[in-house]
Amino acid sequence: MRSVAIGAFVAVAGLVTASCATMSQEECLRGDWRAVGYDDGASGHAMSRIDEHAKACLKTGVTPDIRLYAQGREEGLVRYCTEANGFRVGREGHSYANVCPAPVEGEFLGGYADGERVHAAESRLESAQSDLSGADSRAEKRARQADGVEDELRNPKLTDEQVRELRDRLQRLRRERREAIEDGRRAEAAIRDAEREVDDLKARYAPRYGWW
Repeated sequence: MRSVAIGAFVAVAGLVTASCATMSQEECLRGDWRAVGYDDGASGHAMSRIDEHAKACLKTGVTPDIRLYAQGREEGLVRYCTEANGFRVGREGHSYANVCPAPVEGEFLGGYADGERVHAAESRLESAQSDLSGADSRAEKRARQADGVEDELRNPKLTDEQVRELRDRLQRLRRERREAIEDGRRAEAAIRDAEREVDDLKARYAPRYGWW
């Protein structure tokens, strides 16, 4: 049983390692390093990405061609380092690895900053919507629980102590329901503010970057 368990662990570990590899065995053997470099450049990866590819291809005995990779990556960066793509990268919440050459980095960073503003506003909207959903759920749950306690209080066989405990619990549940309702109202106000902000940003940036 122990050997079976160890074998299963090794198999799972191998699958995890394979899933984390930057390249498959077939891609390593194909050896199209210019294409690999282009894809990495177009995705904004740093030059150090080739070290990860080298590790992924170690078992195949394939060594990356640094010259071809660097050529392809430079071509890919031409596609990546644009103002419009900077906006997309920032809006989607991705990080920037300082890969753009100095002559074009300013344009990229300008778009990236605009995208970050949109991302922050949309994140605030999503957070407020999540807060509202949670507040509504809490209010509904406390209402159901309070109804259950009220039903229990109708039991004529309850002792005075039991009645006091149930009434205290009922007051607590009603208080928590009111607090949840207030939280929901605050979340609704935050949603309205965030929606206005997102709409304003769309109106400001759509002429430059297009609608999203």
